[in-house]
Amino acid sequence: MRMMRQCLGAAAALSVVGCNLDLQNPNQPTTDQVTSSPDGVIALATGLQGRFSLSYGNYAYMAGLETDEFASNPAALISISDAEQGSVPPGTGIAENVFTSIYRTVRTADDLLTGANALAGQFDAGTRSGLRALAFALKAESLGEALQSYQQVPINTFGVTAPIYATRAQALALVRQLLDSAEAEISATPPSAFFNGNILTPGVNLPNVIHLFRARYARMGGDDATAIAAANLVARSGPSAMSVLTFPAPNINFYANVLGGTNGVAPRRQWRLSMDPQDQRWTWFVTPSTTYVGRVGALLDPWNRYSNPQAPLPVYFPDEALLIKAEALANTAQLVQSQAVLDSVRTDCTGNRGIDDPKACLPPLAGALTQPQLIAEIYNQRRYELLGSGLRWEDSRRRSLIRGPAAAPAVPLDGQRCWLPYAIGDRNANPNVPPDPAEPTTFPSGCTY
Repeated sequence: MRMMRQCLGAAAALSVVGCNLDLQNPNQPTTDQVTSSPDGVIALATGLQGRFSLSYGNYAYMAGLETDEFASNPAALISISDAEQGSVPPGTGIAENVFTSIYRTVRTADDLLTGANALAGQFDAGTRSGLRALAFALKAESLGEALQSYQQVPINTFGVTAPIYATRAQALALVRQLLDSAEAEISATPPSAFFNGNILTPGVNLPNVIHLFRARYARMGGDDATAIAAANLVARSGPSAMSVLTFPAPNINFYANVLGGTNGVAPRRQWRLSMDPQDQRWTWFVTPSTTYVGRVGALLDPWNRYSNPQAPLPVYFPDEALLIKAEALANTAQLVQSQAVLDSVRTDCTGNRGIDDPKACLPPLAGALTQPQLIAEIYNQRRYELLGSGLRWEDSRRRSLIRGPAAAPAVPLDGQRCWLPYAIGDRNANPNVPPDPAEPTTFPSGCTY
């Protein structure tokens, strides 16, 4: 992943005295080393973005398998085809990878905040605000992905060897506080040209990322007023409206990296076939197939956009902001306004807004919809607009539509289970890890928080 346009180099002279074999790995500097110099802090910021791209990919990959989005390819491991049928035993790579990569991102964000604060006088105000806002935003989204994956999550982890697991409500409150802090940073002092041009990933608009994340978690918290206000701040047109992670060679887009091999997945063909025949969003995501069959018989379509190893990966899809706004308006009985916003997603077509994002090219809704009809249509549009973002699983929980395990060759609907089991690695090291949550036995079901 491209993180910087310039290389930060440092030469060190080594003097060997005696026969001391206690040598530090130069590729694993200590926290004190990377937070005690401006170059070290900047390196942390670039590393944070790389770690986020991996943790985001692990989360979205897993959530796609636990819903009706993805299924294993023919070469995938049994654990991957088991997961596509709703079975994730403790200790499997899917559950472990999500937890481990998320908390590596959180740790790096904490280190970045420590360094940016310790060296405040060595950065100009705009660079420091950009570093802090980036750390707040990516820590928040990482913890948000954790609370969408596990029933409880540790939230106070910096310097804590055995953190306590917090409830979902506690975790969500912290996520929102972190995003408010990110918003306050850039509002008080806009990020500098140096930060935007040399530290931030090319293709990312940090203010838009923060606004979108604030809208996302306000929606999750049932705060409709904040969801609308934050969604309104997300750019609606032009290149800056879509923030993407970039992968110049030899780096590889996360989904391109799981096209084949033992971890390979692909979108279920039913996702495309279940669309309105006029809907054009499938062309952005997949290439139609009549022959591609997965490991346990799932009918698949290969990726279109992500078949290119260097294809950028959206941090969010711009129309998510509109769908959040439409839902908040519907929740507050502003039905006419909600339907108008929803129609703007449906009618978005090639060339509109100057954004290369999925385009439905559908006609407006016919007649005035009731509130339940609007909510149902909003989630229908989320299904097709937000493929591969990881949000489908939370949408299933939000609507109490966990359908239970779907054994192949059956095609699952919505979500197949409520939660991942907790990571065995953390359980072995931390006595505060709670028991794995019980899964529902009757369906469709909601989830216990």
